[in-house]
Amino acid sequence: MNHRSHSLIVLSAALLAGCAVPKLPGSSDAPAQSGAPTAAPAAAPTSGATLPEPSLAPPNAATAVQLTSYSIDGRVMPVMRGQQLIETRADMRRTDSVMGLDNRLLNAMVGDTRSGEIVRLDKKLVWTLHPAKQTYRECPLAGCTPPRSTSTDKPARRERAEEPAESSCPLTLKRNEFKVQATGERKTINAFGTERFLVTWTVEMVDKQKRGTVNSVVLDMWTTPEAGPVRDVRGVQDAFQRRWLAALGATDHPFAHYVPRDVMASLGGLMRAPGGTKGLAAWATEMKKVHGYPIVLTLSWNAEGNACADDAGGSSAKRGTPTSVSGLLGGLMADKAQDMARSSATGALLTYSYEVKSLGIKAVSDSSFVPDPAYTRQP
Repeated sequence: MNHRSHSLIVLSAALLAGCAVPKLPGSSDAPAQSGAPTAAPAAAPTSGATLPEPSLAPPNAATAVQLTSYSIDGRVMPVMRGQQLIETRADMRRTDSVMGLDNRLLNAMVGDTRSGEIVRLDKKLVWTLHPAKQTYRECPLAGCTPPRSTSTDKPARRERAEEPAESSCPLTLKRNEFKVQATGERKTINAFGTERFLVTWTVEMVDKQKRGTVNSVVLDMWTTPEAGPVRDVRGVQDAFQRRWLAALGATDHPFAHYVPRDVMASLGGLMRAPGGTKGLAAWATEMKKVHGYPIVLTLSWNAEGNACADDAGGSSAKRGTPTSVSGLLGGLMADKAQDMARSSATGALLTYSYEVKSLGIKAVSDSSFVPDPAYTRQP
């Protein structure tokens, strides 16, 4: 994904400006349906970029097509809203995204925020698309290897310099609880009949001085029964997910079926906590209590406590202004476990909301799953 290197000082000043949010292209001014989520409508970048329409030109094949809106917020990031068009087959998937920030100045700084990704399991490749520049990058499924430094001394010194910060305040896992609750609540969202499930994950860690920090992750979902088009779309998406994980040799986390990998990556620090992922098999069993396909989902991650308070710090001042979902989450949230555990403030570290606007099986052209011929490949 594209990244622009603006300092966090500029980012903070821009956030104080608090400008209005531009309306997402294609959104309606009509009032929301009864029972619709309370999140504000997604905002588009000032460039007025829009998502592409699915290509229906022959040759084509049956494809799961889903249009979603999302928002991401948190204590160390600006509010971001956007839309995604996701086209999936059993061995390939294309995701086109457009996003906007809740501040016109920041939107102007990041410019055109359209992005795309094509995952081809059959070719063992991932193409990252940059529509504004009409370029793309090709990488293996596991991602491109970052370029090595020409000097071996500097990276070694940098690693040694980071070691004391990681070991200066060791943490011990005190509590790790995972629970699913069916609330019994029901409502209609975007013409889908839904019921509510709450998934809670609580991790408590303590330092040598017995000071503790409690991390709480809540997954609040409204799901619809898997029948008709919903069942067909879910079948295709699950088939792709299984093959992708097998190709990567990765272990599936219970959240991975509901939360995009960018958001999962932001939880990486918590998952790397001592014993943070102990009991994944039991979690998977507990998640079987969730029935249906998620239409509206909100994930919130809160941390409260003062473990390792004397060692609090971090590198957030060096973060840049995001130009995509990956850039924002990767740059601002994907820190070490101890960095997250040291927070003494209250309030959500991360809030991710997601809503399905439409879904179905459509005949989509094979050309959607390769970069546009007009695009230039980047090295």
